[in-house]
Amino acid sequence: MNNKGFLLLDVGGTFVKSVVATFEGELLPNTETSVPINSDGTREEIEQSFATVVANGKTIAEYNGYVLAGVGVAFPGPFDYNTGVSYMTHKFAALEKVSVKELFHGFPEIGADMPVVFMHDVTAAVLGEMRFGAAQGYKNIAVVTLGTGLGFSHTVDGEIQYSPLGSPAVPIYNRPYRDGVLEDYASKRGFLRSYAEVRGEENPANLTVAMIGGMCGEGDEKALASFRNVGNILAEELKPLLEEYNIECLLFGGQISRSFAYFEPAIAYLKEELPQLKHISPMQNLSTAAPLGLLSRLREQLT
Repeated sequence: MNNKGFLLLDVGGTFVKSVVATFEGELLPNTETSVPINSDGTREEIEQSFATVVANGKTIAEYNGYVLAGVGVAFPGPFDYNTGVSYMTHKFAALEKVSVKELFHGFPEIGADMPVVFMHDVTAAVLGEMRFGAAQGYKNIAVVTLGTGLGFSHTVDGEIQYSPLGSPAVPIYNRPYRDGVLEDYASKRGFLRSYAEVRGEENPANLTVAMIGGMCGEGDEKALASFRNVGNILAEELKPLLEEYNIECLLFGGQISRSFAYFEPAIAYLKEELPQLKHISPMQNLSTAAPLGLLSRLREQLT
């Protein structure tokens, strides 16, 4: 297996990011690429972006001494992760009901026989942390991802829980909360909303959650209060789920979790309320958990 390389893709609405990994679990340095993709484009435009990523990935793998042996793709939903068929209409509409798996197998660098796997980014992150990160040694794990959206995935007795299409079994982003849904209050827009509420006025147009996190680091009381408020919402909504699924390990991912320390105090009390909950932290591999999960899925197919 030493000369086998794997191309791992993260498909977003404007870019496809990729990295080459070894069978042993190393994401090779200096193999990351980012290719523009227009999620509102034609099928031909989207296919061309994928073709470019795959061709570049094969070249990069071979330059580093590896033979391309598998491709893993983190793809947004709605999507059938078992068959590789997309059901999205809000973006990638040109691929609706298209077998993206067959599309990839049509690229000459992949062919008919090379393994190609698809995963939701949050379930991929759970698997990556189970195999290579902070969730090792735990059976009942939950991962919450905080970014533009709000993601949630969990395991029971060491098995990731999937919906029939292979997405997370228990989505929380759309749970009714106050005058909207939970994602309105516990994602990028939720953190921005909280800061505006604490300040009592609208935010500057260019404000980002990272900027608020930076202010927290400088001791800004309003910024710290806004993070605590979102932490309280998360704790309130997560508690019954953690209790129901007997969660032992709770991890946070997504870019906002780089500022985990500032909403951690509102979350930490859950360990006192839930005796089975032993560990709360950011994911060990904040930026690489999903590709590591894709790699783990490919390794399962090859062993």
